[in-house]
Amino acid sequence: MEGVVLALAFLFIPLSAWGSPRLARWVGAGQHIRPEGPSTHGSKAGTPTMVGLVPLGLVALGLVLLLFVRPTGERVFVLLSLVAGMGVGFLDDLRSQRGRRSVGFFPHQTLLLQALLGGALALAASSVLEVRLLVPFSSLVLRVPAYLWVPLAGLGFVGTVNGVNLSDGLDGLATGLFLLALLGLLPLLRGTGLVPAALLALGAGLGFLWANAHPASVFLGNVGSMGLGGLLFGLAFASGGILFLPLVGGVFVLEALAVILQVASYKLTGVRLLKMAPLHHHLEDAPVPWPHRVRSPFWPEPKVVVRLWILGAAFALLGAWAAVAG
Repeated sequence: MEGVVLALAFLFIPLSAWGSPRLARWVGAGQHIRPEGPSTHGSKAGTPTMVGLVPLGLVALGLVLLLFVRPTGERVFVLLSLVAGMGVGFLDDLRSQRGRRSVGFFPHQTLLLQALLGGALALAASSVLEVRLLVPFSSLVLRVPAYLWVPLAGLGFVGTVNGVNLSDGLDGLATGLFLLALLGLLPLLRGTGLVPAALLALGAGLGFLWANAHPASVFLGNVGSMGLGGLLFGLAFASGGILFLPLVGGVFVLEALAVILQVASYKLTGVRLLKMAPLHHHLEDAPVPWPHRVRSPFWPEPKVVVRLWILGAAFALLGAWAAVAG
C-alpha cells in the first residue's frame, strides 16, 4: 500500500503542474487586483485564478481512494474539512468573478460562513473521531469534554483557513508555506493512517507550485487557499495536533496578526502600523502615499517569498521538534 501511495504522490506532481494551466484556460476566471493593493501588482491582473481546484481535486480523489481501501474516521474528517474550506472559497470566488472585483463576500459574511462550517465540522468530529489533544513538547494526551473541543475546533478551522488565505498574495507564497507546514505535521501523523493523505497533498502541492512560482501563470484563488487551510486543519485536528498548528503554521499566524494590528492601529490612532497588510505586502518593494509606523525593507517579490519560506521552514522544524520531544 505504501508503494502505491508514493507512486500516486509522484504522479500527482506532473498531473497538477500539467492540469493547472489547462483548467485555467477552460474556467476563464481572471484575477482582479485590489485598487488599494501594491502598485506593482497591476501586471498580475487577468492571471487565471481558481486553479487551486486542480491540486485539491487530486487530493480529494486520493482521499476517496484511501477511504475505499481502508475507511477510517480520521480520513473522513480530513475530506470533510477539505471540502468545507474549498466550499467557502468557491462561493467567494464566484461572487468575485460575477461582480468583477477583487473580493466576493464581505469579511463578516465570510467569517460567518466559515464559523458555521467550523461548527458543523466539530459536530461531525464527535461522530467520526475519538477526539484527543496532544500537548506540544510533552507526552500529554488530553481527553477534553465537548464543550471545550467543539469551540476549539471551530476557531481552529476559521483561523487556519483565513491564515492561509491571507498569505495568498505573492507568487508561490501560500503554496510553499502550506507544504512546509505539512512537513512539520508529519511526525504527528504517524500511526493515524493520515500519512498517505499528507504525501498525496505534498505531491499535488509541489506540482501546483511549478505553475504558481514567480512569475505565476496561475493563482490558487480563494477556493485553493481556503481549501489548503481546510486540509491543513483537518490533518492537524484528526491527528490530535490542533495545538501544533500555531507552530508549524507560524507565518500564517503572523500574517493574520498583521491584519488585526493594522486595523486596530488605524481605528485607534488614525495611522497605519504597517505600510500595508498582510505582512508580505509590507515587506514588498512598493511605495504608498500614506504614513505608517513600521519601516518597510522594500524587498523585491521573489526575496519576500523565499525569506518567508525560510521563516516557515523554521516554524515547521519547531513544530516537528515539539512533536518528537513528546
